[in-house]
Amino acid sequence: MNNNLKIVSIGPYLPFRGGISDFHKYLVNQISLNHNVTVLNFKKLYPKILFPGKSQYKDNNPESNLSLRILNPLNFLSWKRAIKKINQLHSDIVIFSYWHPFFAPMYSFIAKRIRTKKIYFLIHNAKSHQFFPLQDFIFRKMIKNATHLVVMNENEIKKLKKYNFKGKIISSFHPIYDIEFNRDKRNQFRSELGIKSEPIILFFGLIRPYKGLEILIKAVNKLKLQIPDLKVFVVGEPYTNLNNYISLIKKYGIESSFIFDSNFVDDEKLKKYFLSSDVLVLPYKKATQSGVLSLSMNFNLPSIVSSKGGLKDYVVNEQTGYIVNPNKVDFAAAILAFFKNNMYDKMSSNIVNHKKNFSWEKFEKILKINDQEFEYK
Repeated sequence: MNNNLKIVSIGPYLPFRGGISDFHKYLVNQISLNHNVTVLNFKKLYPKILFPGKSQYKDNNPESNLSLRILNPLNFLSWKRAIKKINQLHSDIVIFSYWHPFFAPMYSFIAKRIRTKKIYFLIHNAKSHQFFPLQDFIFRKMIKNATHLVVMNENEIKKLKKYNFKGKIISSFHPIYDIEFNRDKRNQFRSELGIKSEPIILFFGLIRPYKGLEILIKAVNKLKLQIPDLKVFVVGEPYTNLNNYISLIKKYGIESSFIFDSNFVDDEKLKKYFLSSDVLVLPYKKATQSGVLSLSMNFNLPSIVSSKGGLKDYVVNEQTGYIVNPNKVDFAAAILAFFKNNMYDKMSSNIVNHKKNFSWEKFEKILKINDQEFEYK
């Protein structure tokens, strides 16, 4: 195969918002440096019944027209249009971004019928965080059409073993989202957010039950005597009933410790929260990898993460953050140790070098898209 390949990348892309769309944008930006990439995007993504958020779209994004918006998971004719387009392009490689079993039947149908020898499935989640009927069956059927599966943590590799996949499984990582920032604005941003000298925790991203916000609330309650001025920014849209968390906060009488911003934040506001905070806390009960953790590393922000799932693959314990069991006692102990020992500067400095291991350039090399030994079908 020549160096300049024809690649079709399939998945949510601008104007859709969210972690999968963001990842797709950065992936396309990277592989477009050396190859001819066509983005096959969705015209419609989730039906309302599967989307509890406020909006699926970013507003007025100038990059929104850089893709072919064809796919609708509920419109069979759109699947056929996608197949026709891929075959017309004579693509060398097709890369599917997979994260939810709702899309598996469509992906399976398309992958089985395209005239492309090299088919990647980039697996964000092999198994959905929520219950979905027959998801193992439809996932197994889908990956039969792939030559390569790409996973971003060791935990996902273990999950894939039960499917007896015949192609190649590539162990990779979640690269760092490269957002420019000025570290000197930290004090300015803290002032704008009304922070004086209080220690600040950040809980960022869509609020879902598996992310363990209640663990953080209980941990903060345990610390109200040791760190009475502790503040927690909870930033993200709730995909569950927020009142359950508010009630728990009121029960413990720690309302003054929590500041909620339940809106989708743009890049400028995102910079403000990450640069103003001292530590990101992710008490996830289960996880694959996290775009939020990638963001924190971009801003050199230390993190305290759950030992469950794949988050631990991205943190050097006691050097760039802490890895702890997802319970209130262990998270409270890690938070106390972080602030008591003034770990922000040391850990932030360590992240500067550590994050070089997670570049998009390295990610592309691991994919080996120029590898000619690919006919596994």
